[in-house]
Amino acid sequence: MPRSPRYPQMFPFVVLAFASAATAMPTEPPARADAAPVPVPVHVLCARVQPGMNYRDAVALIGREPDETLSGHTAAGPAGEPPGSYAIDFWYDTGVDGRRLVSSLHYRGGTIESVDCGRPTDGPASPASPASPGT
Repeated sequence: MPRSPRYPQMFPFVVLAFASAATAMPTEPPARADAAPVPVPVHVLCARVQPGMNYRDAVALIGREPDETLSGHTAAGPAGEPPGSYAIDFWYDTGVDGRRLVSSLHYRGGTIESVDCGRPTDGPASPASPASPGT
């Protein structure tokens, strides 16, 4: 009696190999080479900034210069604190709900003192607002 071909014996292994390959395939289509990267919102990048960081490092982390800066000077304090100067930089962004968001860094002498990221302002962003990066 002739022997049966070996293919039926290999069938379970072939099925397992194809099943393994199918589960390893990505579920999303590959990104096109000409597709522009999606910009990360400023308030997400701002959340990585910590008090005590160097100001230049913080701005580099955010990835763009501030939209607005407020600076001022302090007088000598009653407990003998020396006078000094400070600044607060603001970045504007638009949230997914269309509301205008503001992120700010308060710094003195090149050192970040406080960080406030993604605080909603009163109303929706206007079309002419500097909410999008690069404007």
